[in-house]
Amino acid sequence: MAFRFRWLAASVLMTSLSGCLALPQVGFMLGRIALSSMGVENVRIGNYHFSPGLEGIDELTLLSSGLALAGLPVNVDLPLAMVLPAGTPSITLQGFDWQLQVPGAEPAAGEVTEPISLTGGEPATVTLPVSLEPEGLDELSSRANRVSSLLSLARRLSRAGALPTGSQLTLTPTLPAALDGIVTAPTLTLDIGDPADGGQQTPSA
Repeated sequence: MAFRFRWLAASVLMTSLSGCLALPQVGFMLGRIALSSMGVENVRIGNYHFSPGLEGIDELTLLSSGLALAGLPVNVDLPLAMVLPAGTPSITLQGFDWQLQVPGAEPAAGEVTEPISLTGGEPATVTLPVSLEPEGLDELSSRANRVSSLLSLARRLSRAGALPTGSQLTLTPTLPAALDGIVTAPTLTLDIGDPADGGQQTPSA
């Protein structure tokens, strides 16, 4: 009885997850979601916002401002475009876990808990709030060196307006609890290469 109830619950949840998609097809459809980076926005350290034109903010300014550096990361907004191939059934994700690796920064991770509706051929934009710390920041004992390290990372991100080459973002869609053990959610990988490639998704290993 419990087994039959579990499959009934899964069938009901499938209505919101993928419309008329058959259960075995869900994992395959999730794996066809294409990701692309839309750049990096709103680069900031505390109350200081950075843009390509704000080269006047230097180490002395931050040191004299009383900015508490301990534990303060470089915060950025990372908009992503997610899209299913045209003509495929719609899918509503329950959210996803994400991990980001940026050269010169410590790995970052987070979770999106809001539903995301995807319709075939129509991009949906999701913005990740990301906090990054320069690699090896905790090993720097000098306050001035910590400021310099934070500024270097913030300037690099704001100047380019994009994730640096060599960055990698992975997303793992969140499925309803009733589907756990029935459908395996694939991990989607976005590798950032040369600017010409547009930061497109590459197949996961």
